[in-house]
Amino acid sequence: MKQELIDESRTTAQRLRPLVIVVVASELAVSALLLTTVQFPSPTPPPEIAALR
Repeated sequence: MKQELIDESRTTAQRLRPLVIVVVASELAVSALLLTTVQFPSPTPPPEIAALR
């Protein structure tokens, strides 16, 4: 009985491992995408250029 529970939990863990890998990889991909699309404020032009306009 105890051996069956151990085998069942091990089988369940082996079945869920690819799902966990996909979830972690997708979270990393989303984080990387969000970090690359962050809107930084545009730099203000130097005062000389603003004075010429």
